[in-house]
Amino acid sequence: MAKINQAVFDAGPVIHLTELNKQKCFYLFKKIFISKEVSEETKNSSKPKNFVIEILDGKHKDLTKIIAEKYELDLGEASSIALCRQNSIKLFFTDDLQARVFAKEQGIEVHGTIAILLRCFREKILSKEETIKTLKALKTDSSLFITADLIEFAVKEVKKF
Repeated sequence: MAKINQAVFDAGPVIHLTELNKQKCFYLFKKIFISKEVSEETKNSSKPKNFVIEILDGKHKDLTKIIAEKYELDLGEASSIALCRQNSIKLFFTDDLQARVFAKEQGIEVHGTIAILLRCFREKILSKEETIKTLKALKTDSSLFITADLIEFAVKEVKKF
């Protein structure tokens, strides 16, 4: 399995994968960095040892406040983007549309929970059946707001593989 070296996570994918009992997907990554704010948002989600809680320096705490106010993001998303900048990490996982748009504008590669599930399928962490079942459960058993069309598209991609 080709593990991803490092990424920053917002609360969304942590919460949604935990709600679906798919924490094994976190092992796709060597290191998952989360901000203190995201750590607090996800305190009820179990996290394996590859999670690293990072404290932002003063400059990046200020950047978090600016991002949150100017782009109407919550502190978890804003601090995650600031953490990408502080640690020069180019891979960010969030399910928040506004955070995705802003992060992409900053040159950060952005993906969400569905991308994690699809990669876990390709890396054989999840079977085809388990992946399809989990994708469908995103709509019914998690707090993620997602359209049926997007779920259908992802399921078709798995079936084509």
